[in-house]
Amino acid sequence: MKQYLLFILMILPGLSFADEIKGIVYAKEGNGKQPLPGVNIYWEGSTQGTTSVADGSFSIGQKNNQHMLVFSFVGYEKQVVHVHEMGALEVVLEPNLEIEEVKVVKKNRGTYLSTINPIQVENISSAELHKAACCNLAESFETNPSVDLSYSDAITGAKQIKLLGLDGTYSLMQIENMPNLRGLATASGLTYIPGPWMESIQVSKGAASVVNGYDAIAGQINAELKKPDSDEKLFLNLYGNIDGRLEYNGNGNIRLKGDTLTTGIFVHGHDLSKRNDHNHDGFLDEPLSKMFQVANRWKYNNQNGFMAQAYVNFLTEERLGGQKEVDWNMQPSVNNPFGVNIKNDRIDAFLKSGYTFNNGKSAIAWLSNFSRHETESYYGLTPYNADETRFYANAVLTHDLDAYARHILNTGASFVYDDFNEAIYDQNIERTEKVPGLFAEYTFKPNPNLTLMAGLRTDFHNLFGTFVTPRMHFRYHFADHFTIRTSAGKGYRTANVLSENVYLLSSSRPLQWTDDVMQEEAWNYGFAFIQNYTLLGRELTLNAEFFRTSFDSQLIVDRETSPDYVMLTPLQGTSFANSLQFDVRWQPIERLDLLLAYRINNIKQTIGGELVDKPLTNDYKGLINLNYTTNLKKWMFDYTVQFNGGGRIPEYPGEVSAGGLAFDPYVVMNAQVTKYFRYWSVYFGSENLGDFKQSHPIQGADNPFGPNFDATKVWGPVMGRKVYLGLRFNLNYE
Repeated sequence: MKQYLLFILMILPGLSFADEIKGIVYAKEGNGKQPLPGVNIYWEGSTQGTTSVADGSFSIGQKNNQHMLVFSFVGYEKQVVHVHEMGALEVVLEPNLEIEEVKVVKKNRGTYLSTINPIQVENISSAELHKAACCNLAESFETNPSVDLSYSDAITGAKQIKLLGLDGTYSLMQIENMPNLRGLATASGLTYIPGPWMESIQVSKGAASVVNGYDAIAGQINAELKKPDSDEKLFLNLYGNIDGRLEYNGNGNIRLKGDTLTTGIFVHGHDLSKRNDHNHDGFLDEPLSKMFQVANRWKYNNQNGFMAQAYVNFLTEERLGGQKEVDWNMQPSVNNPFGVNIKNDRIDAFLKSGYTFNNGKSAIAWLSNFSRHETESYYGLTPYNADETRFYANAVLTHDLDAYARHILNTGASFVYDDFNEAIYDQNIERTEKVPGLFAEYTFKPNPNLTLMAGLRTDFHNLFGTFVTPRMHFRYHFADHFTIRTSAGKGYRTANVLSENVYLLSSSRPLQWTDDVMQEEAWNYGFAFIQNYTLLGRELTLNAEFFRTSFDSQLIVDRETSPDYVMLTPLQGTSFANSLQFDVRWQPIERLDLLLAYRINNIKQTIGGELVDKPLTNDYKGLINLNYTTNLKKWMFDYTVQFNGGGRIPEYPGEVSAGGLAFDPYVVMNAQVTKYFRYWSVYFGSENLGDFKQSHPIQGADNPFGPNFDATKVWGPVMGRKVYLGLRFNLNYE
């Protein structure tokens, strides 16, 4: 909520004061310091405030009878300074020992690009999450130019994302900087993180830090959950849409011992009981569903260098899709309607702690999480049952090698344990992964304008042997307005052949595979060029970036070679993905934020011995986002237009389908209006304003048990226009 408060402060009308307090805010880096822009500065107990600018400087009018000035920024300890007299202040903020990577940014907008981090990072703050209904992590990317969101099929309601044009499985999904939402959570895991629970999201493109593991091939997406020691005391959110979807979210923080010991409680409920069939094909447009989850988070900070955090989350969900007449208690049979029933029960937890010593020059951190996931399901006549137990641990030692934080070394060790059991087609498939690893990463920063980061890790896999992961990042701020970044690195990932592709069972063709598990391997290269200007007195950011991912080994989904099977086979040939993106961020008039973006995708795979465009992938994406907030933030208006390019539709020899071999470009529009009051707000909006829907998303819907049935060739919206209404209530500590 700190970003949210900062956003409010930024839009307060300018006031004139006879006396001003001026100064500079720095961030401590080892024994040195660096100007820190975007710091939230306000008089204690009031809403009169300002923010520091690019060089860390600020000025704020004196408030009568008030001498306590608060300095607050995400990732740093809050400072309250007693102002004795007029004049210049120098304030140095200390890192708050959070056990996650801190993204230092230049301006606290809804989304912004870091110009300090050597990795290309886009930060999505709580202000951005309020621009849309944002009921879960998947729906948080509706206004994002870098991440694409789509349905994996037209029955299960499972959503998938794409980064750099590649499926979300190639992005390292993290919660609190620890790998999560993998394995059995791949299909529906993006809906397991409620939007109101999140504080922010970081999208990192290309090769990530070796500290986080060997997995990230296209990049990583990290969701930060709300902290129990934040200023938020109670938050409630109610949501409903015209199609019968109802959601409730609530969280509250309790300060048991001031800021030393705090706890937070989170609750989420979801229900969709209305049967919708707007395209009249006899199938539900989205499945009936119900979900409940509750979480508890603890944080201990002794204010003397030690911090520990713990979290546990329980989730149960069930969804039922298929023909309109499906029933929750129905047994799979050709005499009953075609149905897909999926039940998931999941528990996940994390523990992380850290300690700084050696006068702040060194720190040690421990990060670990655990998950247990059980699923029971059937797709038509095919049952699929599975369970997974996963444990992850990472110990990191950070040390400044000199007195000025010019040389920093991160070293450590990690361990992954993953026990997997699956049952399908009367086969029981069992395996256990055990992966200890070692890593080291050196950062050279001779001055604030230059950063070089080089890392290397070695992992010892019980199934795939020993492999080495090198990665390098370079950042250079070579003029007042220009910053360039380059990156190169290798990535590996374990492809869970069945669980990641279980949605393909929504087809008459059975799956055929050669290996239950395989290792994918790829190189990623990236270049980014950011320009920052002041145009008409307001900050203008121009960004151009290019990333290439080249696969040495890959799991290929082949729907085109055989009329009898969907084949899951290792790559035999070439596979690559090129992504070229341009975007502009500007505020043309006061309180109106403008985002323009355009991305070109060139993704090719060798399928059936031929190098072809990857099917069901848009060849380009354009985005326009306008966000306007009235004076004192009484109203907020948000409007987004997505321009989605065409692409290729897969067909096997002899197949006859209504869709043809390609789909055309299409446009999707979203809009939302929010009215703010002191403690609560009302939001009203619509997704897919133009009511665009893919024609015939389910092939062979009139005979679902026949040989031509296929609900997996989804390239566009399955649902039409959605109108929704929501209510938020927020109460902060004074």
